[in-house]
Amino acid sequence: MRLLLLTLLLLTASRPATATGPLKLDGPTMGTYYSIVVDSPNDKLTSEDLQSKVESRLAEINRQMSTWDSSSEISKFNQSTSTDWFEVSSEFAQVTAEARRIHELTAKAFDPTVAPLIDLWGFGDRREQSIPDAAKITEAIKLTGMQHLTVRLDPPALKKSIAGLQLNLSAIAKGYAVDVIAELLTTEGLPSFVVDIGGENRTGTAKATGDEWKLGVESPLGGLHRVVKLTQSAIATSGDYRNFFQIDGVSYSHAIDPTTGWPVRNPPASVSVIHESCMTADAWATAMMVLGAEQGVAIAEANNLSVMFQSVADETITENSTGLFRAAVADAAPVEVAEESLENDETAVKEQPAAAPWFPFVAAAVIFLIAIAGMSIGTMLQNKSIKGSCGGLASMPGSEGKSICELCTIPKNECTNTELREMMQAAAANKQCEDHDA
Repeated sequence: MRLLLLTLLLLTASRPATATGPLKLDGPTMGTYYSIVVDSPNDKLTSEDLQSKVESRLAEINRQMSTWDSSSEISKFNQSTSTDWFEVSSEFAQVTAEARRIHELTAKAFDPTVAPLIDLWGFGDRREQSIPDAAKITEAIKLTGMQHLTVRLDPPALKKSIAGLQLNLSAIAKGYAVDVIAELLTTEGLPSFVVDIGGENRTGTAKATGDEWKLGVESPLGGLHRVVKLTQSAIATSGDYRNFFQIDGVSYSHAIDPTTGWPVRNPPASVSVIHESCMTADAWATAMMVLGAEQGVAIAEANNLSVMFQSVADETITENSTGLFRAAVADAAPVEVAEESLENDETAVKEQPAAAPWFPFVAAAVIFLIAIAGMSIGTMLQNKSIKGSCGGLASMPGSEGKSICELCTIPKNECTNTELREMMQAAAANKQCEDHDA
């Protein structure tokens, strides 16, 4: 069901605004997708012009922080073995500085330099997943650690104290891109919106009706666990319940503890974070996967964070929440998409006494039939499931057992997830055809 929903969202064509409907834009970016819904668009900017500005801005961020672009700033920094100051753009330095700050606040749980460990365990590259030799883990740890990286904002530059240190900002850069597009929309006189990049979301002001934006937090057991009403806030979710491997009956999670080099034992199935900055929420959600519910709740309360942990045992979800999530727990009845509400491109949610185990399959079939009939799911973006943060600690399954979150770092022509690779290629081809026809 989740893959189908994502497929439909990606294939929904961009439409100009009408007097009665919102403006919707979507397309591929950063190895995943972006989707934007703008309420009450103005007449000063066409959808084509706005989309051009959005994609230009996203391409700029990609040129700075994509590890799959050999000419990007981050790739050049990783290729350098110099321990002198390395000049970078102000945006690159800003994101790295925030990553460094979260690293310190989380007792090293958030560490964008852990790629050698993730690769060693077989979660990052395409090597066989197995238990590494202890000596190899020790050697990999020596090449990691944000404490070996210094950030300077003026003039912007980075400096590493270990020649082999490498940086991967995929667990925070998507959130930053969401913030950038949100600011772009506001500057263009479009303050009421939802921006979604690969499952990281930020909302603008309330809609013209006065209603808040609704976003759904996915349940590890299927369907929606919670519908969150937000204005001028961001939410990011990391999930671990689909990306792991088993050896001799023992499960090994892809949530790697940077301090030990080993997968975290009994990590939460999902963590959601609400913050005014999507960049910050993105990083915190990743860190909380490593910290776990007990330690994570304590750190969240110390930092006034709104965090929701979902843990699963015996097909039962246990929730541990702080801040806004805890305050809203009384309204947190299980929800599902109401098929009868799929009218006029609107998708609503309704409360249910319990989530039926067969619902995801029935809902998938219903939505698929609606898609075949040519009906657009339109503003499903207003009430959609949040897919989760990528960057090594969150995942969605593919037909070949690979994490869909690999899409955040693997180019579409190399992606092992067949469905999404073909989907992204089709979206790109359609875009080229539209540009040619224009």
